[in-house]
Amino acid sequence: MTAKEYLSQAQKIDHEINNMLEQVENLRSMATKTTAIISDMPGNATRNTTQLSDIVVKLVEQEEEINKDIQRLVKLRAEIYSVIQGVRDRDERVVLELRYMGYRTWHDISLKLGMGERQVYRLHDRGLKDVTVPCQ
Repeated sequence: MTAKEYLSQAQKIDHEINNMLEQVENLRSMATKTTAIISDMPGNATRNTTQLSDIVVKLVEQEEEINKDIQRLVKLRAEIYSVIQGVRDRDERVVLELRYMGYRTWHDISLKLGMGERQVYRLHDRGLKDVTVPCQ
């Protein structure tokens, strides 16, 4: 995996985390909407209770799995940030942070740093050469 591919994971990770957080919220919403049906008709009361508890158990299991994935993705994002911090040149490091952690466009980076886009590209290229990709 190249340095650029490795660093580019951060944005994908953020999208995945946001999607997973939405799933957790949906699961919680479903759990609060799930209720036992109460009726004046005679029937097996334990059946509804069992169905409700089965649903809650499944929701809790899914929520736990999503939380594990989120923890894994957050850890990888922190690792990527740490790798960027390992770049020695401050300007190169700032360009990499803005690009791969802040998801800024080249134009935005050049405006923020007060330099031309070509200079930003040069800093980016030099910064990528200084990135040490951890063994996967």
